[in-house]
Amino acid sequence: MRWILDACTLIYLIKAKLFNLFMEIVEFPVVIDSSVYQEVVINGKANNYPDAIEAEEILNENRVPVISIEVSKDLFRFIDPGETSCYLLAMEEGICLTSDDKAYKKFLNENLKAMRIDNFYFKKLNQNRLTKKDFLRILNKLESVNATKPKSILFYMKKLQEMEENKK
Repeated sequence: MRWILDACTLIYLIKAKLFNLFMEIVEFPVVIDSSVYQEVVINGKANNYPDAIEAEEILNENRVPVISIEVSKDLFRFIDPGETSCYLLAMEEGICLTSDDKAYKKFLNENLKAMRIDNFYFKKLNQNRLTKKDFLRILNKLESVNATKPKSILFYMKKLQEMEENKK
């Protein structure tokens, strides 16, 4: 099993300063595709995005493999090369981590394993890999970079309340 990051998820993790924590609590290898690397690092540096240099450094520090995969024949499915590569890599084996609602629905319709980043952290809370306080802090950081929505935060707040009530 492996975790496959699409470009938006990688960017959100970098912007929210959550990538290192993500790598500490993830239980399977993390990979990205060359299209994601191209979009986030190469194009980001060409456009002088400060997050691009940080992404490159963090990917190198964590030795995240960049897998080359040809996306052109399947690009029509998603339009975005990063989501297309996530789809293709998940078909081989793995769970695609995405924050894009349309891509997420497409992955599920194709019977592929996919997860949103906020749900990843919620699962880690349920596995006792995070405290409630840490989870709430993470949700706040994700919302600050538009990686989760107020509606999703409300959903998780209700789930936390149910968990507390079930403990009684």
